Amino acid sequence: MAEQDHSGKAATDGPGVEAISSASIGSPWLRACHQALPVYTATHTLYFLLSYIAFLFPGDSSSSTGPVLQALIKSWNHWDTSHFITIALHGYSNWWRTAFYPLYPLLIRLVNYLADNPVLAGLVVSNLTGFGVLVLLYRIIAEDFGDELASRTVLYYATFPMAFFLAAAYSESLFMLLSLLCFYALRRGYWWQAALWGGLSSLTRVTALPLLIPFAYEYLRQHHFRLREFHLDALSILGIPGGLALFAGYCGLRFHDPLAFSHAESLWQRSIQPPWFAFSATAAALIQDASHLDFITIHRAIDLALLTVVLALVILHLVGPWRFQGASAATYTLYTLTSFIFFLLVPAQGRYPTMSMPRYALVLFPAFLVLARLGSSEGFRLHYLIISGGLLTFTALQFLIGQWAG
Repeated sequence: MAEQDHSGKAATDGPGVEAISSASIGSPWLRACHQALPVYTATHTLYFLLSYIAFLFPGDSSSSTGPVLQALIKSWNHWDTSHFITIALHGYSNWWRTAFYPLYPLLIRLVNYLADNPVLAGLVVSNLTGFGVLVLLYRIIAEDFGDELASRTVLYYATFPMAFFLAAAYSESLFMLLSLLCFYALRRGYWWQAALWGGLSSLTRVTALPLLIPFAYEYLRQHHFRLREFHLDALSILGIPGGLALFAGYCGLRFHDPLAFSHAESLWQRSIQPPWFAFSATAAALIQDASHLDFITIHRAIDLALLTVVLALVILHLVGPWRFQGASAATYTLYTLTSFIFFLLVPAQGRYPTMSMPRYALVLFPAFLVLARLGSSEGFRLHYLIISGGLLTFTALQFLIGQWAG
């Protein structure tokens, strides 16, 4: 399929960077909002209903005797949310909380001045940026691959079993929005702007570092791989790790350990392993525990299945009729491969090597473009939505009643 740049002309040598009239800017963005809004509304209606169901569960931490709205908000206060809120309210009082990066709790703190409820503030930040994720995802895919594929990509992405984390008081939606903004800017050759978004994303999660690869490739490609065409803006690539460097500087001043955020991962039993370790260790654990199906065993099986599907989609970037072709499309492949390998390198130890990995797979937005290419038929769409939507309901409800869901 021929790629198109933002002016609608066939792109053979990268996106153009000519000025666009103000009249032509609104239309594609409005179309992106129009396409994203129904999907966003449908999924968030589901989350609202599940929130109501969750606090009716026996043993849930929410109280059914208090105001319903407070109970609905409280049902989202689980797991990492408490760490983000503690940082937002009190700063980094403990070195091990540096595993949670500062930009998201900073935004919670700012919104909390108006909300006067840190959980609600976190939900506001996540849900506003979550809508931005769907809009920007549509915009990026539509420009390079057309509106039809963009619509299916947004639908499949928003109904992925871990997509509810884009609505939870987690940093996923903020990180995805900043990463997509970086990707969007570098595809247009707006290098300093891309560096700004990339630097902010590395202040949100360390998984921003793989953005260095598509940034470098796009700069080389748009400058025809000729050193003499490079300019001062080549240095803008340093902006991506710049956010992480700022955080390292803070950790050095506050805890006398610039790598405190990395050392803190050991408390979550994470260490560097070969990229296949998560798959092999999880399969071995499932075989060992096959005689009994406890909560962790079932979740390991679900996580392994989801990661295997993601792995298959990543492979299809490279082989088969759905692979990405063309010099500019290679940017998507490079980002997907480096991001996937990056989070596979730090699995958890013990019985749950794939812990959180299906959630991390949300960064692999080009994989959902491959899924959209596969899912052109009504039958595929129906089966995907039933299976993935069912798992999304299950995982979201597990999270809302306080059980581990990724």
